[in-house]
Amino acid sequence: MCPRKCGWLAVLTGTTVGFLFFVGWSRLGADPKGAAPTAAGAPRVVILGFDGADASTVERLLREGRLPHLAELARGGTYRPLLPTNPPQTPVSWSSMATGLTPGRTGIFDFLKRDRRTYYPAFALNEEAPRAFLFGRANGPIAGGLIGLGVALLVWVSFRRRTKRRVWVGVLSIGLGVAAGVWAGRLASRYLPYQIPRAVNHRQGTPFWAIADRHGLRAYVVRYPTTFPAEKLRHGFMLSGLGVPDIRGTIGQPTIYTDDASLLAQANEFSLKVELVDVVNTGGRIRTVVWGPRNKLYCDTRQADCRAFLEKRGLPVQFQEPLEIHVDSTARTVTVRYRDQGATLRPKEWSDWFVFTFQVHPLLKLRAIGRFYLIRLEPFLMLYLSPLHFHPESHPIPFAWPPDGSDWLMRQVGLFKTMGWDIDTWTITSGVVDEDHFLEDAAWTVEKQRQILRTLLARDDWDLYVQVFDFTDRVQHVLWRLIDPRHPLYDPNRAQRYAQAIERAYETMDAIVGEVMERLPPGSRLLVVSDHGFTSFRRGMNYNTWLVQHGFMKLKGVQATELKTLEDLFIEGDFFEHVDWSQTKAYALGLGPIYINLKGREAQGSVEPGEEYETVRRAIIRGLESYVDPVTGEKPVYKVYTREEMYPSGFDPDLIPDLRVAHTYNYRVSWQTTLGHVAPDVVEDNLRNWSADHCSAEPSIVPGILFANWPIRAERPRIIDVMPTVLRLLGLPVPSGLDGQPLE
Repeated sequence: MCPRKCGWLAVLTGTTVGFLFFVGWSRLGADPKGAAPTAAGAPRVVILGFDGADASTVERLLREGRLPHLAELARGGTYRPLLPTNPPQTPVSWSSMATGLTPGRTGIFDFLKRDRRTYYPAFALNEEAPRAFLFGRANGPIAGGLIGLGVALLVWVSFRRRTKRRVWVGVLSIGLGVAAGVWAGRLASRYLPYQIPRAVNHRQGTPFWAIADRHGLRAYVVRYPTTFPAEKLRHGFMLSGLGVPDIRGTIGQPTIYTDDASLLAQANEFSLKVELVDVVNTGGRIRTVVWGPRNKLYCDTRQADCRAFLEKRGLPVQFQEPLEIHVDSTARTVTVRYRDQGATLRPKEWSDWFVFTFQVHPLLKLRAIGRFYLIRLEPFLMLYLSPLHFHPESHPIPFAWPPDGSDWLMRQVGLFKTMGWDIDTWTITSGVVDEDHFLEDAAWTVEKQRQILRTLLARDDWDLYVQVFDFTDRVQHVLWRLIDPRHPLYDPNRAQRYAQAIERAYETMDAIVGEVMERLPPGSRLLVVSDHGFTSFRRGMNYNTWLVQHGFMKLKGVQATELKTLEDLFIEGDFFEHVDWSQTKAYALGLGPIYINLKGREAQGSVEPGEEYETVRRAIIRGLESYVDPVTGEKPVYKVYTREEMYPSGFDPDLIPDLRVAHTYNYRVSWQTTLGHVAPDVVEDNLRNWSADHCSAEPSIVPGILFANWPIRAERPRIIDVMPTVLRLLGLPVPSGLDGQPLE
């Protein structure tokens, strides 16, 4: 025991560890930069994006006089259907619009890509790519060594002149240095992380706002897809869109607190977090938890050996916070309490935002925001907690640039959703909540985004303003079944109540356009665009099932019947467990791609490059294009594209799929095919509320929209033409080698 003599040692060690942690963690992001002055005389351009705004729906509503502001734009300028990318998917089209390149060159060709080494799916937009914190796993030994050396030198310098017994001083210095080093090394090993979470954006090409920024123009880019992590703009502002995860690292995972045990046994493809609670035996006073981020400071928690390592060291695999729920059956209310925050809810009521704080490290806290909604009390409790968004002031990986830009924005408009997939479509698709819940969530989200629009436009210091709204897409995805009498889930009673919601979403789009037209500075250019349109999703095709039935895929053992889920994709899961790769020639993964199991490229390739490769591709094309749905008598496949057909200007042959199946109206690739599953039937009814789509459709049947407040002569504009058009409007040089052309 040496409380006085060793106090300085504790201070030295703690200071050193803290300093090392601060230095390493501060490398995450740069300091916010002040904005440069607006370029004098620069023309102004405003781009409003509405994800999924469908050309045929817009044209019908224009004829009916229900979109007055867009009609005014068309009369004074231009309206054209806009050809999306192939495939017509949200991240794919927006990436090509930003860069003027085809998906073959942006590298964003689907929501999912595959790992050639494991055949596993991965999120194509961005991925986790942690980097070592200081010395990684060697932090403890190196920190201990440095501190031990420092202590030994300090003792030597302090005592060598006070005594002639140099040997004794040397032994003391070494002894105390070793002891201090061992102690400090253990401390550092426990408290210094091995790695820092980091995200990498896979989109290739240079977006038009980056070119504008390089030329000294100020660009505001708000919720544009595939912009996470936020891109560094010297003069402007960015708030990232699709690609920003929730705090758990998923595309958005809601939590359901319930005493209905049967919910755990139900199919949970969309990975709702079901937290089973006991209402009866607790007298309605429930203590449970809110699940937060996974512990990614030491290793990849998706791996079993990582989880074992964390458990061995007594570290959590996933952080959590205590939550209290009080069920008052007499008053028919539920009271939720977290720390000093609380809310009392009746059925079908929302709480305000709760702010959750997760201590992920002794020196680091992450904050998240979420809202509760009481679905029902009887016959079982069903309490909903929204996906947990990063708090606008908590950005370990920047989703705004400058990083503290989201802090400033929150002070102007209040708390707002930061996750890319900001409207929860998963809970209604799973059948757990009704249309009221979904529409109320969407309405709140849209109003907050309109507040952001007004706030940023009012700054009046921008040269280029871009904002993308996604409510038009989300509403159609889940409510189309109520405007399509032939959809398997069409319900005339629900249709009478909710079918108008899609048209009201288009009217909201028109109102936003009108609001911007009123605020538009004189002489400015306004573009209104969408990335794709829509078609009904009545039936889904299981391509791996077709490949198995036609000898292109070989299974071994008993095929798994358990459905693949989003949790398998984002957190932990196995894929293609029963595939015999030595006898498999092709496999499907993602929203339409088919990959040939090519030798020299895939880890267990079986198909020789050259003639065999082409023979397999031709056979798959013939078979799928001639396939007839035995139930409807229709051909689900419009065309099977080769990658050379889709991307003649170039592509990465190790990344881009060999084939892409494009569907006709009313069909889509099945949910389970996207994650590599083999279902019992080739075609099946779509019995999920997610009832319309575009992702695997033929691009020409789901065009988007293009409105401009000036005349455009081009009759068939493509989304890849927008980027060079914007640069020309801004008076900037158009780079050579683009796939798009300026619209004249």
